[in-house]
Formats: sequence, structure tokens, C-alpha cells
Amino acid sequence: MYYMFVMLLFPVFSFAGDIDQCNQIHDKDRNHVCMATVTLSVNECDKISNLDLRISCVRQVRDGQRQVNSFHPTKDKK
Repeated sequence: MYYMFVMLLFPVFSFAGDIDQCNQIHDKDRNHVCMATVTLSVNECDKISNLDLRISCVRQVRDGQRQVNSFHPTKDKK
């Protein structure tokens, strides 16, 4: 359920869909990028061997973490 919330809230990170789709990617670096964007985990980015891809992965995950942490629902005043 959490992944659906993240996908609806942040469509930039929804290219992967879910972890099952990430597991179907055979390229290891792309697989780690997919897993990192779905779980918003920098630890997955650290497993990437391509330096440019790793840096962009970390930036995407950090931006996603900032968006999740800055989300505050507002109450309607009636």
C-alpha cells in the first residue's frame, strides 16, 4: 500500500511500479536504480558500479526523501 501512495504522490519515481517489476530487469545497475527509486533507499544506489548512474540515483532518492518528509496534509477549516 505504501508503494501505491508513493507512486501516486510522486509520478517521477513511478517508472518502476513495484519491486516485482524491478526484479525482472536483468541489468544489475538498472535493477539497483529501480529498487532504489521504489524504496527510496540510498543503500541500493551504493550497489551501482557506474559512477554517473550512481550519482543520479542518489540525487533522485534524496529528492524523493525530501518530498516525502515535507508532505504535511492540511485540514479544511469550515
